[in-house]
Amino acid sequence: MLTIVLVAVPLWLPATARADIHRCIDTDGLVTFTDSPSRKFKECTLLYRETPGGAPAQRTGPGAGASSPGAGTARPRTESPAATPRGNPGPENFPRVERSEQRDRDMKARQIVERELSSEQRLLEDARRQIAALGPASADRPDPRLRELQNVVSRHERNIAEIQRQLAVMK
Repeated sequence: MLTIVLVAVPLWLPATARADIHRCIDTDGLVTFTDSPSRKFKECTLLYRETPGGAPAQRTGPGAGASSPGAGTARPRTESPAATPRGNPGPENFPRVERSEQRDRDMKARQIVERELSSEQRLLEDARRQIAALGPASADRPDPRLRELQNVVSRHERNIAEIQRQLAVMK
């Protein structure tokens, strides 16, 4: 009997695994897609459920059949996966975003990162001006603020380099 249980349990576990995808909104209005919603979210909607047999179930939750423009709601795919130009690996009824909407999102993200770069560059210049305002430090009495400001300059230079790397990979 123990042998049967030891053999049956590992075979049964994969059959119970599911790939549920939820669209959750937190109290700040931030949208998160997750496979395990928690209490930290204000609202969660089940977008996709894979049945234990491996076949995807229909979309459930509020607005399952409706689509509102610009909401990023699920829309059925009309072409077969083989006909998809870039071979999208997602499930058939996974929520899709229109190309124009994604382009707008990418443009907004790039603008945010560019503003962050501009802000870091201003902060770097301010820190360099503060170092210059301290004047030359004497060897016998170094200014304790100088070391702190040098660390600030170094941090802003690293941040700028990282933001520039991020901008380089953005569309």
